[in-house]
Amino acid sequence: MLLLIRNFKKIKGDKGPSPVIFLILISFSLLLLTGCLSSPLSKGSVEGFVYEETIIDTRPIEGALVSITGSVNTALTDEDGYFLIDEVSIGSRTLTIIKEGYPKYHLLNVFVSEGQVNSINDGNPIILQPCTDKYLFDGGIIYYYSGNYETAILTFQQLLDDFPDSPYADDAQFYIAYINEKNYTYYSKALLEYYELLINYPDSIWADDAQLGMGNCYYGNGEYSNAIVEYQKVINDYPNSPFHAFAQYYIGHSYRNSYDFTQAVNEYGKVIENYPESEYAAPAQYYIAYSYYQHLDYNQAILEFQKVIDNYPNSTWPNSQGRLIAPLAYYYIGYCSGKLEQYDEAITAYQKVIDDYPDSTWSDGRGIPPEAQFWIGDCYQNLGVKEEDKIIQREKLDAAIQAYQLVINNYPNSTWWNGSSIPVSAQYWIDWINEYYPPS
Repeated sequence: MLLLIRNFKKIKGDKGPSPVIFLILISFSLLLLTGCLSSPLSKGSVEGFVYEETIIDTRPIEGALVSITGSVNTALTDEDGYFLIDEVSIGSRTLTIIKEGYPKYHLLNVFVSEGQVNSINDGNPIILQPCTDKYLFDGGIIYYYSGNYETAILTFQQLLDDFPDSPYADDAQFYIAYINEKNYTYYSKALLEYYELLINYPDSIWADDAQLGMGNCYYGNGEYSNAIVEYQKVINDYPNSPFHAFAQYYIGHSYRNSYDFTQAVNEYGKVIENYPESEYAAPAQYYIAYSYYQHLDYNQAILEFQKVIDNYPNSTWPNSQGRLIAPLAYYYIGYCSGKLEQYDEAITAYQKVIDDYPDSTWSDGRGIPPEAQFWIGDCYQNLGVKEEDKIIQREKLDAAIQAYQLVINNYPNSTWWNGSSIPVSAQYWIDWINEYYPPS
């Protein structure tokens, strides 16, 4: 300001006073002074949302880097796609958004007002379109998780056809196979798709999943000898795979379903020996016992079922949301004891199911206690009637009637595995006892 006045004096000395020039200089000086005083307030903020376009909708993008000319500040979008940048110089600015897998986005002519939080795009999200192969992959994933499996497969297949060298190609191939196996149970089709993954993408992170899937598909088709071969490859060819215990467990299942009970017991034993901390150790012990039961070796079955109770009292079935194994072991101890005509021991085991595990269920969700209660009645009936000895024990028959009546009273809607009514069966035997062995 002093410099301007000094310069003005020089001009004045040269040419004499000029009111016009004087007014211009005073106005310009006031403008500069006003600008200096207002400079701390000549900034604003910007906020907005960044979304991505998907095949069926839009959704927020997290972690996108947002910058704007006129500010050294940047922001990363949060899980809602929201960003806020402070200290932005006022005026018309250019907003830039960078996110891996998306083209760089520029929004021109973003006007920043002084002292305000300026909403970008009138509060509407900025929509980014991913690079095409990622766009297809994400679309396939969205279709998959929404249950639209057919369209998911078509979308993944389009990715493979249009972008065979995409980094998402092996992922797409895996999901095609997985949907066919798990969601459609098209085991033969899934088998071919898993094979394609192993041939075309041998180093994929999904390779051991695909190898396991091949075993599952053969198992699902009842081709147990082929399933054993493929499950064994999981163990042999993928030493760092987390699926070893599962594969070994299903090798045991495959032998058991082939009625090779001796080998099944050996294979289940490998689960316990090699993977003792896995979630399959307790089920393996159960199926060792069950294999003996299926082989009609009831004495050994009872011993092995007891090991389930002693060694794994609180263990649950894999992927069963807390369904205990122990009540089934007690149930089959009762059943095997009944087959050996050890009825008192059978009644004790069945009663443990009812008393200690009242909410226990079979894999299909039906309750175990109703069946245990029915077989208690059957045990008392067998104790009460020994036809070969022509001996009738009335108190045992009365106990049988009482046990059968408890089925009717306590479990009126219970069913057997085939859907038939357990109370109807109980009533049948009550009527049978009363008809053939009426009270004297």
